[in-house]
Amino acid sequence: MGWEPLAFAEIDQFPSAVLKQHFPQVPNLGDVTKVDWRRFVKDFGKPDLIVGGSPCQSFSIAGTRTGLEGASGLMWEYVRAVRDVRPEWVLWENVPGALSSTHGEDFGCLLRSLDDIGYGLAWRVLDAQFFGVPQRRRRVFLVGRLGACPPPRGSV
Repeated sequence: MGWEPLAFAEIDQFPSAVLKQHFPQVPNLGDVTKVDWRRFVKDFGKPDLIVGGSPCQSFSIAGTRTGLEGASGLMWEYVRAVRDVRPEWVLWENVPGALSSTHGEDFGCLLRSLDDIGYGLAWRVLDAQFFGVPQRRRRVFLVGRLGACPPPRGSV
């Protein structure tokens, strides 16, 4: 698609090594909680899209189910990055358990936060097996666009 990453924010050693191998020219900003996103825009320019996903363990039905009180609370760092950068598009990915964590309230917090910033949102659970990957791996994808969503077709 011709997309070029501006930067990554990863602290785990193995994913960092994989990113460095595939994208040696792209800087890894490290700990997302320490990134000054306004400074990032000054240094790198404003990206068209921010892609992110907080750790899934506390959202997952196979995990701790501690929701935003656990590691999945890093979701707020994603919201902070979006608020400070305000790209035209956002993409957030996680396990389907994010939809039911804390009876759906955790995902609702994400939706309300991004809506308050000005994003129109849509989400869907997709399974990797239907996209050429030889495994079943279901994930929820949330896509947002800055500004009002257009009215549905056929509406007045």
